[in-house]
Amino acid sequence: MNGQDTGALEPAMRASPCDGCDGSMPETTTGPVTPGPIRHPQPTRLARVLRTTKWIVLAAWIGLAIVATVFASRLGDVQRNDSAAYLPDGFDSSQVAHLAEPDPNRPGTETALVIYHRGDGAGLTAADRAAIAHDQHKATTLRLPGMRVPGPVLLSSDQKAALYSVRITPARADDDTVSTAVQRLRVIITEHTDTLRTNVTGEAALDVDNDGGDVDGPLLITSMAIVAVLLLLTYRSPVLWLAPLLAAGAAVMVARGAAYGLARAGLAVTDLSSAILIVLVFGAATDYALLLLNRYREELARHDDRHEALARALRRTTPAITASAATVTAGLLCLLAADLAGLRGLGPVAATGVIVALVAMLTLLPAMLACSGRWLLWPRIPTPTSTHGATDHRLWGSIATWVTRRSHLAAVVATAALAIAALGLGALHISADPLDKVPPHSDSVAGRHALARHFPEGLSAPLTVVLPARADKATMSAVQRAASATPNVAQAGPGQALGNRPTLTVDLSVPPYGSTAAHTIDDLRHRLHAIDPDVLVGGDPAVHLDYRRAALSDTERIVPLVLAAITLILGLLLRSLVAPLMLLATVVLSFAASLGLSALVFTRMLDYGGVAADLFIYIFVFLVALGVDYNIFLMERIREEHRRLRTTDAVRRGLTATGGVITAAGLVLAGTFAALAQIPDVTVAEVGIAVAIGVLVDTLLVRSVQVPAFVILLGHRTWWPARHKPTDK
Repeated sequence: MNGQDTGALEPAMRASPCDGCDGSMPETTTGPVTPGPIRHPQPTRLARVLRTTKWIVLAAWIGLAIVATVFASRLGDVQRNDSAAYLPDGFDSSQVAHLAEPDPNRPGTETALVIYHRGDGAGLTAADRAAIAHDQHKATTLRLPGMRVPGPVLLSSDQKAALYSVRITPARADDDTVSTAVQRLRVIITEHTDTLRTNVTGEAALDVDNDGGDVDGPLLITSMAIVAVLLLLTYRSPVLWLAPLLAAGAAVMVARGAAYGLARAGLAVTDLSSAILIVLVFGAATDYALLLLNRYREELARHDDRHEALARALRRTTPAITASAATVTAGLLCLLAADLAGLRGLGPVAATGVIVALVAMLTLLPAMLACSGRWLLWPRIPTPTSTHGATDHRLWGSIATWVTRRSHLAAVVATAALAIAALGLGALHISADPLDKVPPHSDSVAGRHALARHFPEGLSAPLTVVLPARADKATMSAVQRAASATPNVAQAGPGQALGNRPTLTVDLSVPPYGSTAAHTIDDLRHRLHAIDPDVLVGGDPAVHLDYRRAALSDTERIVPLVLAAITLILGLLLRSLVAPLMLLATVVLSFAASLGLSALVFTRMLDYGGVAADLFIYIFVFLVALGVDYNIFLMERIREEHRRLRTTDAVRRGLTATGGVITAAGLVLAGTFAALAQIPDVTVAEVGIAVAIGVLVDTLLVRSVQVPAFVILLGHRTWWPARHKPTDK
């Protein structure tokens, strides 16, 4: 560990012409690795820096990770999951939510509905009604903190169902009051026979079934396990996989510590932000590590000194890795233009995570490799006399040969396959119903369906009309009459005051989250604002309607920003105007195809309902930004090879050299995002599944077949306005 390479088979000091003493990479080294050492009597400056600072960098990162872990453990204390953390400003529903939950640490009251109905479709018997009354009495005796006395039993008009409501008020945002109350209610009602079916539904039960508790720990463990398995399969080494895994783990802890600081500074950090941060940092850090390790193995086959090999690997991979991180960061920072608070907060949190991953893989991982020596790559240790493990490109060499020889066919087949997959978008529809965020076979979902069959549609989700504090009885009566007269309103009556402002509770006679309900809410707002412009119409259906509209508005604003930012970065990196536009076109088509395939998985395999409106933004930002990642890795290598080769040969060399590492990186990233599927929140699971599918499509088809074929078809025009040799195709 004193700077002499313990794994080298021959002494490092040899006499030979210096072909790279100035620190530049000889052009001839971009081809296949061949045995025979390249001797450097004078190490490059970066190699000397690595030799002298490796232990200092390693110690500094260990200390930073320890401190960051302390703050990362407190991230759950500052996460916000109240309505205000997600809602946009300027809507009636936002103001009502603020009135209902003025303090994020003291959330408002939630309602659980306990519903009884017979499985045979018959009316409730006298014995059934007696059992229901008995259950209601038992619920009264629970006396749980925050749980109110159950309301009266309501019988449906068809005499086939009954329900009573239970209001639950948590003491704090992070306590388990609601979860405990719902679970105890479910214990009470499980004592009945199959003839009398029972469910606990309502806002409280839906939230419980949608919440998996503290998922960060299991998600972290799952991500680490996925990365470890894939790294083992990639390197077939019992020790090498530990270096990128430990470096990525340290990056996650530092990123979560930074997220804690952002939350304390006032940024809205939600459960979704925290979950995405874990998988994004793990996936991105491992991707960067794979690219660096792949080049490091190549350089070890040329240099006796591991520090020199590592320095040259860093010089060759840093531009592509940095451009990749810059692309993702730029795309994420475009989320700052969002109206949705949770989406706006995700941008800086996730962008900080990507930057931390970049710094870790360019400093911590090289320090670990420099401190360890060649033995870390055992049993496949490349040396100047044995390139074992550095030239395993037979599979990708065959693929590259086929693509270059059949470029027209490859381009047509890949594009047609993506276009066909995009047809699956027809199975996707936007939904504002919170029911679609809950696993479809949950008890609360079954209860909502039973409620819809036997009671007025809007009973499960009433609207809240808030009048100004100055409103007198005449205004209150006028507002109530106008609300009751609005089409599709079942009833309107006095509600619980919010602060010092009187309210009305309005039940709809139509499904509260459908298109008819949306028109009804707009009509109701128009009628009530005519009486007093300060009247607010909120409640859960209004919240989801306003959220849907804000999400669609954010999509229209953010998508062009992301495309413009990524195009600019690609243009600066590749020094071309044509290549960025070509890459962007392939990524957009890949996004459409991935979303189409995801829609089929959601609807045909997982039985999910409609998707949330903001799902498109999450998937678009991650798929486009991360999809460009692999194209950057490929195109940078092709551009490097193109300095001395024709386009066809450069594509063949570039695809052969990067095929294995990019495929491994894609599998790692897809695996980490797929880990989100274990979260009960359907929207979060959908984001993970869709991004995983998209990464696989981009890795295995777009980057491997379509992009290389397009580069060959475009020839020297790919790099316009750069000049190229006249012999170029």
